[in-house]
Amino acid sequence: VLVTIYADYIAPLFDKFIPLPEGELKQQIETMAKNIDFPLTKVYVVEGSKRSSHSNAYFYGFFKNKRIVLFDTLLEDYSVLNKERAGGEDGENEDMKSKTKNKKQGCKNEEVLAVLGHELGHWKLGHTVKNIIISQMNSFLCFFLFAVLIGQKELFAAFGFYDTQPTLIGLMIIFQFIFSPYNEVLSFCLTVLSRRFEFQADAFAKELGKAKDLYSALIKLNKDNLGFPVSDWIFSMWHYSHPPLLERLQALKDAKQE
Repeated sequence: VLVTIYADYIAPLFDKFIPLPEGELKQQIETMAKNIDFPLTKVYVVEGSKRSSHSNAYFYGFFKNKRIVLFDTLLEDYSVLNKERAGGEDGENEDMKSKTKNKKQGCKNEEVLAVLGHELGHWKLGHTVKNIIISQMNSFLCFFLFAVLIGQKELFAAFGFYDTQPTLIGLMIIFQFIFSPYNEVLSFCLTVLSRRFEFQADAFAKELGKAKDLYSALIKLNKDNLGFPVSDWIFSMWHYSHPPLLERLQALKDAKQE
């Protein structure tokens, strides 16, 4: 409910959301959504370029009321940066024009569809529901253990509270110190699961025949988002919720070549 309220009423206070105009891209998005039974109701473009050059796409909504949001920086035709460059080309020579054209921000329609195929793969494979279930189970476990530990006098005595057991102090002790090792292990497990979900979503887009376009889109997004393609495998395994670019490209490589 809060996610829906945020997207409909809070987010528009800070960013401008406009419906994606009728055209080839919208038709292709609606067709792809229909083919995988995604209950799409609206497609929006948000002016993400006002804040940064970061490119993204996401969907939200419950049950039969799903909506897709595309950042303007994701779309080659809507990117403010591309329009600014185009406006400044009048006095440039042909070589400069060619370089500017090759450095356009955002993705072509086919690449946008590939990115959406990845995002819709998360929905089709139930990743969102699984994450919600895991989150609720973790919350239940944490508060259950809190209820068990809050009555332990030895716990308070270890921190110098011999005669009193303040609830706020107990909350700090349990969640900040007792749960610290558990949270580290949980964080690592969720990171591993998230990376697995990302590979599965890429594979879903591959099954839709979008491997080649997703391959090129990932490279463009990595450049637009100022990502660094090379990562130490141990560091990335522990910290990165998304697989490094080269690992994702390698997984898509065979299908792309086909």
